[in-house]
Amino acid sequence: MYILALETTGKYGSAAVIREDGAVFSASSENEMNHLRDIISISDSAVRQAGISNSDLTHIAASRGPGSFTGIRIGVTTARTLAQMLGIPCIAVSSLEAMAHRVLDAAINADCLYVVPLINARRHQVYAGVWTAAFTSDCEQQTLIAEQEERQYMIEELIGILHDLIRETGGKVFFTGDGIDAYGDIIFSSMEEGSYVLAGEEIRYQNAEDVAAVALSYAKAGRTVEYSELLPEYMRLSEAEMKLREGSLSDKISRIK
Repeated sequence: MYILALETTGKYGSAAVIREDGAVFSASSENEMNHLRDIISISDSAVRQAGISNSDLTHIAASRGPGSFTGIRIGVTTARTLAQMLGIPCIAVSSLEAMAHRVLDAAINADCLYVVPLINARRHQVYAGVWTAAFTSDCEQQTLIAEQEERQYMIEELIGILHDLIRETGGKVFFTGDGIDAYGDIIFSSMEEGSYVLAGEEIRYQNAEDVAAVALSYAKAGRTVEYSELLPEYMRLSEAEMKLREGSLSDKISRIK
């Protein structure tokens, strides 16, 4: 099994090939928000590092969002095209889940019960989810269990939810993602000292290696889709779409008047 995973939802695009045994080979772009130009070259680089060719790939995985709307479209479209050309299935991976997976070990080492990836959605909004770090049923390794749904939150709303969880369990929160960069001051002023940890920049942002790791677990569980079923997850309308809807609503009101 060889899975090619694409990550284009953040500032820097990356690609990774993961084998069935978990070995990962990756490449990333040094160009900010240049996914369209770089995605094929970094994908080819990851495939070459794995010592295989595209014909050896068994699955194509994509981080389907949330994140950069343009980046999501580029990654999903590229994955769909490659899967169609090669005649292989796709795997849809949440960018938030992959980010949570990236910091799981760090969260455990920091004695944190909750893992909370935050993607800046602007205007005090974040795309986020809450996971609990728990042991698998055989107690041999740590895993993530969804605690709160992945969706768009106001940062203040999310912090209120986390306050309730902390009050109930006493567990600490491990934050990651560029939402820290945008709303770190709100986290600092709203949460009690010692109740949270912020991910270091070296593990804070999206990376295809973690998309690949999640995709491997999905592939082993049979959670694949046809290329036509790989769809983006934006979690909200784009600003252009919202303005279009607002304009349509205004027109309707004007006609009624």
